[in-house]
Amino acid sequence: MAKLKTPPPQFDSPIELNPALNYLGTETAFGFGAEVMKVEQSKKFPQVFKFHIGDTGPKTPEPIIAVAIQALKNKQTKYGHYLGFPQVRKNIARYIQKTRKVKVDADNIILEPGGKPAIELAIQTLVGPKDYVVGQNPGFPIYESLAKFYTQGRYIPWLAVEKKEGLLEFDVKDLENILKGRNIKLLIINTPQNPTGIMLTKNKLLGIAALAKKYNFMVLFDDIYDQIVFGNRKHFSLLSVQGMLERTINLNGYSKNYAMTGWRLGYVVAPKWLIKIFGNLAINKWSCVSRVNQIVAGAIFGDVELDGFKYPSLFKKLEPLVRADVKEYERKGNFLVEALSLLKPYVIPNPVEGAFYNFPGIKNLLNLDYVKKTLKIKTDKEFSRWLLYQNGIAVLPGSDFGQGGAGHMRFSYAEDRNKHIIPGVKQFIKIAIDLISKSKINFLLASKDVDGKVDKIAKKYFK
Repeated sequence: MAKLKTPPPQFDSPIELNPALNYLGTETAFGFGAEVMKVEQSKKFPQVFKFHIGDTGPKTPEPIIAVAIQALKNKQTKYGHYLGFPQVRKNIARYIQKTRKVKVDADNIILEPGGKPAIELAIQTLVGPKDYVVGQNPGFPIYESLAKFYTQGRYIPWLAVEKKEGLLEFDVKDLENILKGRNIKLLIINTPQNPTGIMLTKNKLLGIAALAKKYNFMVLFDDIYDQIVFGNRKHFSLLSVQGMLERTINLNGYSKNYAMTGWRLGYVVAPKWLIKIFGNLAINKWSCVSRVNQIVAGAIFGDVELDGFKYPSLFKKLEPLVRADVKEYERKGNFLVEALSLLKPYVIPNPVEGAFYNFPGIKNLLNLDYVKKTLKIKTDKEFSRWLLYQNGIAVLPGSDFGQGGAGHMRFSYAEDRNKHIIPGVKQFIKIAIDLISKSKINFLLASKDVDGKVDKIAKKYFK
């Protein structure tokens, strides 16, 4: 195997730093978001259309806020349980048993401040000095960042392959080729996936489970978008595969399904022996999740009683609210895909499956003469910056999600449809048509017809 290349120093410091920091990446959505704010404040454009943020469109439902307020009024402000109060974890366990058809109890659960800590806990606990981590690529960038940081570069991308029309797909046969002859300790997968919005099918997950047993590795299974699935699709969990509870670290939480991104509240389902270790690390890292958040975490799935105060279950109140939010995401996603499909073959969106992202290929757009020769744009990153600073459209480049995302863009359709999604898509399509026209290519759709075409599609989905 080729020797790993040491990356150049990336931080200035008057003292010598931990060399592993040179492997540390970032989540570019936050840095790019700061750039978007600067462009907004400059007043260069009447409006910046936002497709970059992975935050939820809806706000946290009122019943959740009401429980948190009541908990504060009850002075629930002291330390919480380091794993999560037993009753809270029992409520989560009942929900997991019902939805995943696997026997778990409170000792299989730990609460954590957000979802990201599970990534770090898994790598720190499982991965030794000669072990490797494998992850989907393109994928959520923090997987690769933390894997490279803690292993000093021993991360292997499971690259998506281009299938028909340039659409991406993760092939389990490719994964097995990576596994052969290597010390793979941890595989990280995400479904429904950020950034593509695609879902790993039940058959693919069964194949991954078989490989985990054959090659003896653990799986960090991130299904934080598990309720945001569209059409007749059903989310399938690795926990539902016989024997996989002992090989799975299931990262989940409240951010996406319940519009609680800013609450920083997640949980892990894992083997009991692993939860004990995670608990010790939690005490060292964050002590405990806040007591108010623990009460909310439990009440979302069942009744909670703590220190003589009772908090009734929110589950039945929240179910219709979550369903309504998911329906709206689905409408926006289908609208976005049909509208962007007007630009084929220069922009090729993937089907709407889950989460609230689309990951269209734009390689043919980047290969246009005007783009390459006049604008001097060569990459999706350069195109993303040009869209923001010259056109007021914020879309993340696909390569921010790994080498497998090069030549793509991530469109989030979480934002308000009337303020951002519909008018922003119109503007993007007009910009693309202008680039095609300036490349001396006759295109079937003219800029003057875009508003009418897109309005017709919008009417179809937003009656």
